[in-house]
Amino acid sequence: MAGEGADVSYWNLIFIGAMVLLAVILFAFFKNKKSKIDPEITEEGTRQVYEEEDRIHQRDPGSGL
Repeated sequence: MAGEGADVSYWNLIFIGAMVLLAVILFAFFKNKKSKIDPEITEEGTRQVYEEEDRIHQRDPGSGL
C-alpha cells in the first residue's frame, strides 16, 4: 500500500512536467511567429554574400568551395 502513493505522485510529476514543457514550447512558438526584420533587408544581405563569394571564386576557382 505504501508504494501506491509514490506511484501516484510520480505520475503527477510527469504530468506537470509535460504541461510545463508544452507551455514553454507554445510560448516560444507564438513569441517567434513573425520576424521583425523586413524580408527585403535579408534578401539584400543574401545577395551581397553571394556576390562576394562569386568574386572570390572568379579570382581563385580552385578554392575548394
